[in-house]
Amino acid sequence: AKVALATGAELAGTGICSGEGGMLAEEQAANSRYFYELASARFGYDEKLLTRVQAFHFKGGQAAKTGTGGHLPANKVVGKIAEVRGLPEGKPAVSPATFTDLATVSDFRNFSDRVRQVTGGIPIGFKISANHIEDDISFAVEAGADYIILDGRGGGTGAAPLIFRNNISVPTIAALARARRHLDELTRPDITLIVTGGLRTTPDFVKAMAMGADGVALANSAIQAVGCVGARICNTNNCPTGVATQNPELRARLNVEASAQQLARFLGASVDLMKVLARACGHNDLQKFDLNDLTTWKREMADLSGVRFGGVGASAS
Repeated sequence: AKVALATGAELAGTGICSGEGGMLAEEQAANSRYFYELASARFGYDEKLLTRVQAFHFKGGQAAKTGTGGHLPANKVVGKIAEVRGLPEGKPAVSPATFTDLATVSDFRNFSDRVRQVTGGIPIGFKISANHIEDDISFAVEAGADYIILDGRGGGTGAAPLIFRNNISVPTIAALARARRHLDELTRPDITLIVTGGLRTTPDFVKAMAMGADGVALANSAIQAVGCVGARICNTNNCPTGVATQNPELRARLNVEASAQQLARFLGASVDLMKVLARACGHNDLQKFDLNDLTTWKREMADLSGVRFGGVGASAS
């Protein structure tokens, strides 16, 4: 599935992220805009890998499981997963909640400087969960971030505890409004803001861009495009379409080439529809969407997002 995602993204002209589990060589080879994500467990990390990637970021948090690490069951730690993570087969892959050796701004800045030195200066970023948004952005900026991935509540993962997924982190739209405002207050237009977390369709992407996101990262809709049917049994190793399983018989059900084409068509169609909406708003570039293109009839949403209230009353402008 990871190779299908990487290939489909490449066909559509966009990038793919390694995720916290390390870099699968076949996945990296399939995409020329590869984002390497370093999480707390540092699964399979080696400086030598960095010469093959186009961007690097620290995973500071994930909205669906903020404040926790990760736990991949032992029955999934086999084959390529065990190999990439550098773990023996049949042993659970457990990630700590935080980096054990990176804590201060200086720690992260020094690590970032080393990555730039090794790679010739690729962009460095931070993925943060939407909680202490302003403080975390300030930390990332001080540490030398070139880009920030903001993960808001609304997204998910195959293994997040429900109590976390449903109750923790600021919802994506409100989080994006706060992040954009804070970066503007810091006068850092040079820092790329990427938002993710429950954004799945063209209207979602356009609204995010209009609210100040420079880009949108997808998970759920991309996985569905390559074949996920939402069985919601990712943690059992029994995914019926072969997307989230290490069972050879089930994995054989996933046609990598066909799935990659499906993703490419989904992404291409999404961009085409975004262009249609841009023209309707009078724009000739997707980066020209702004708050003037949006309105809402929900007063609470107007207060949370900064989007104009579409009715008559105190919130209208």
